[in-house]
Amino acid sequence: MPAMHRSSTATDIHVRRDDGRGDVLVRRLAVDDDAEVAAAHAALVASRGHQRPWAKRLSLREVVVDLRSASTVERLEPWVALVDGELAGVAMHWFPLLDNTRLTWAEVDVDPRLRRRGAGGALVEQLVDRTREEGRSTVLVESHVPDTGRADHPHVRFAERHGFTWANTEIRRLLDLPLDPVRLAGLAMEAARRHEGYRVESYVGLLPESLQQSYCDCSNLLGVDAPTGAVDFEAESLSPTTYVEQWEHLTQQGRTTVHTVAVAPSGEVVGYNDLVVSADDPDEVMQWGTLVRREHRGRRLGMAVKVRGLQELASVAPTAKRVQTCNAEQNAQMVGVNEELGFRRVEALLAYQRHVRD
Repeated sequence: MPAMHRSSTATDIHVRRDDGRGDVLVRRLAVDDDAEVAAAHAALVASRGHQRPWAKRLSLREVVVDLRSASTVERLEPWVALVDGELAGVAMHWFPLLDNTRLTWAEVDVDPRLRRRGAGGALVEQLVDRTREEGRSTVLVESHVPDTGRADHPHVRFAERHGFTWANTEIRRLLDLPLDPVRLAGLAMEAARRHEGYRVESYVGLLPESLQQSYCDCSNLLGVDAPTGAVDFEAESLSPTTYVEQWEHLTQQGRTTVHTVAVAPSGEVVGYNDLVVSADDPDEVMQWGTLVRREHRGRRLGMAVKVRGLQELASVAPTAKRVQTCNAEQNAQMVGVNEELGFRRVEALLAYQRHVRD
């Protein structure tokens, strides 16, 4: 690596390079400056779409809402890196406020045409510094790499060079749409034979108030129940109040949520699947969380909520072309459900962590 020297003021961090390839300035993103926000969005889109034809395109509206909205769940610090005055990279740095408060997590993106000029490294070191300053112990990042080329990918070398260690691997899979409704109906019927007495229901938008608490209780288990490798998560703290807050945030972003829940005879949500459709990129649907509580497994409820969600999706987003999802490699049961539905693997999502203090 070329020699680099950091100096800082209260808000700006200057990195001077000794190789003649320009100096780097890292500072907070000016969230009220429309032109700078647009430039940051352009760098983010260019980074995430580089050599990834299936990349989910985050719209300017979605980014603006993230940047300009307050949250009681997490605090966002956005940073930008400028190379000789041109915005080259952006880092979104989140600080959980209700749970997992020893961690921070971040996304770092650099425009491909301005890479290898120190922007990414300067941003990463700023994230580490901020994590340490806030008294937190670990910063988490993720990186997409080709499924067959993860051992020596440039993103892997970059993470390791900056002191991060591998923590977990997920596989991104795509499901091409539309699906055969007859086949979906057959899968639903086969699954229903295994969970007599349970209800499987889909809701577009907010769940009924009567289901919100048990849905939150179920969702809060995802980080501790699903395989997460070396990352040690604690249960989350989603409540009906913060659930509604997050739904309002998604609505402002132009996103529609399709909740599908498995309801036990007791009336409580014991399994769920969430699909999210963006009005600004309706071709690509994101499958977020899916979980069935341990004591209710073995009844094909995972298949049931996924199939019912896909059936509802055909009405909500009839022109959608794909559903995207990620699962840990070792999550054999959920991977099996996805493969039975027809999901195909396209890339690896690698999680890395750096411990900054004991």
